[in-house]
Amino acid sequence: MEYPLLTSSAYALLYLRNSRQPAAHMLQGTGLTEATMMQREYLEFEPMARLLRNIDGAQAEPGWAARVGLQLNISTHGPLGFAALSAPTLGAALRVMADYHPVRITTLSADFTIRGRQAVFSMSDLTGDALYHRITSESILRVLEALVETIVGHPVGDYVTICFPWPAPEYVRELEQVYGARCEFDADAVALVIPASWTHLPSPLYDEGSYRSNIAKCRQVISRLTPSSNTAEQVRSMLASHFDQVRAGAAGERGAPGLEELAEELHTTPRTLIRRLKRQSTSYRSLLEAEQLECADALLQQAALSVADVAEQLGYSDPANFGRAFRKLTGVSPAAWRRGQRA
Repeated sequence: MEYPLLTSSAYALLYLRNSRQPAAHMLQGTGLTEATMMQREYLEFEPMARLLRNIDGAQAEPGWAARVGLQLNISTHGPLGFAALSAPTLGAALRVMADYHPVRITTLSADFTIRGRQAVFSMSDLTGDALYHRITSESILRVLEALVETIVGHPVGDYVTICFPWPAPEYVRELEQVYGARCEFDADAVALVIPASWTHLPSPLYDEGSYRSNIAKCRQVISRLTPSSNTAEQVRSMLASHFDQVRAGAAGERGAPGLEELAEELHTTPRTLIRRLKRQSTSYRSLLEAEQLECADALLQQAALSVADVAEQLGYSDPANFGRAFRKLTGVSPAAWRRGQRA
């Protein structure tokens, strides 16, 4: 997915204030003032890159960018941070950070994968600016490490590796002190590597309602950032937001938004919306069924809910109708699907 290159203004303000330099000097050439930054949700890449270049050139202390990562607390990340902290497991929390990072920063891509006995959160730069990439990487890796420490309940130490795809800088010792973990250079990518077994660790802050409601907020933000040309992604995001509310038990009796409602939200007509989706080799019904199935799967994995409860939450007044619809999508009954997932 391509987004405009943006960074949260909250992040920019923390970089600025941690520079301990006059704001006007650090903002030189950006076209910004501290006051205007406080009024904006995001900064475009060019002024953000200039700000970081000014700070880095102002005799900043070695490892300063990683130390800023220590200041990026939960409120700084907005719904992204709250969704990660309230996720059920450490793996789910890191998956949130990978999947929904555009809520706060779109100048990078992120991926979270299991590779044998290791779980790897990796990032790739989308700007082509090496200095910007280094600074933001050092900060974000410390944010991710803090998230891991919060969930496991102790410093990560030698269990975690911090990876950089460039030669070791002169301030290696400072970086190792900030991270408290082994730093590896000339690696394949910017990455945080943890034991794969840790991904199953339950989060002490898990709250299903908060998790789902903040995921829904993240989807809404990303929907606003999605280029208008990607109609399928916009529709998918709006449908996903509804089913996030369903999983959180906050949807009430409101059904999934229909074609007409989505068209109105996108300031177009149902016929035009159908045509745009067709050009992207999909349809409203295909996107709806995919989100319904994902939601049904999540609900069926909750042992406290009966199949009838799941049907009701998904808006089916008759569980038999839900069963028929589910069988049509999967080839098996909801009960059989549940047994298979548990197995």
